[in-house]
Amino acid sequence: MEIVPGVHQLAIGEGYFPPPNVFFVVGKNQGTFIDTGFGRDEEVNAYLDLWDRAGKPELAGIVLTHRHGDHIGGAGRLRAETGGEIVCHEDEREPIETGLDGIHVDRSVQDGETIDLGGVTLELIHTPGHTMGSLCVYYRERGILFTGDTVLGKGTTSIDPDHGDMALYLKSLGRIARYDTKLIGPGHGEIVHHPEEKIKLLIQHRHSRERRILGLIQNGHTTVDQLFAAIYARLDLRLHNSAHGQLMSHLTKLEREGGVSRNADGTYTLI
Repeated sequence: MEIVPGVHQLAIGEGYFPPPNVFFVVGKNQGTFIDTGFGRDEEVNAYLDLWDRAGKPELAGIVLTHRHGDHIGGAGRLRAETGGEIVCHEDEREPIETGLDGIHVDRSVQDGETIDLGGVTLELIHTPGHTMGSLCVYYRERGILFTGDTVLGKGTTSIDPDHGDMALYLKSLGRIARYDTKLIGPGHGEIVHHPEEKIKLLIQHRHSRERRILGLIQNGHTTVDQLFAAIYARLDLRLHNSAHGQLMSHLTKLEREGGVSRNADGTYTLI
């Protein structure tokens, strides 16, 4: 699907969660893929077919927004077929190379670097939270923000304390809220047509969840299991691991900020 002239969205496959979005952005001189899906043949063949129909432009990069397998899986084959360099934030290089089983990242970038496609400027924004090296990509001329899993088309993204950070995630949301964004191309789901409202709701949701956790602890729900049962009583079993990570990320943030204390027996108390 062509969102606007020169910006294509592909989401291949089905499942209980929307398949990962891959975006192909074309300027006057070059093109760029943003993320590469799981890497299944049907996916990569669709990306290559789109590239072929666009006239096989030289690729300025294959930008990976973060390390997770549903976003990096097709990078190796896409690079082999197109000659495009694999690009990610420097903090994601090692986990991406591990996830790609030895395929090397060609170039790591830092916050604020740009890619010029010819009339199309893509700004790479470091937005840690979902992972520590997550990137958003901002198409300056059209105000389109490609967010990876920092913002989803529907629902909220998972923050796992093993490779993410809830406090940094909230800061990242606050930062991208200041961009003049007309559309969001999320990592999963449909295009977001009201970016300001969407980001505001995500921030409010996180603060609301934090207040609820504090209230539950005050009322005697002092263990992780008690908190989980109170908050996620009706959650799909397939999402339990992700939700547990969310809860632990909130508790880690609150503990670092001095809102709660974790006791020797694993229970939590307010400070």
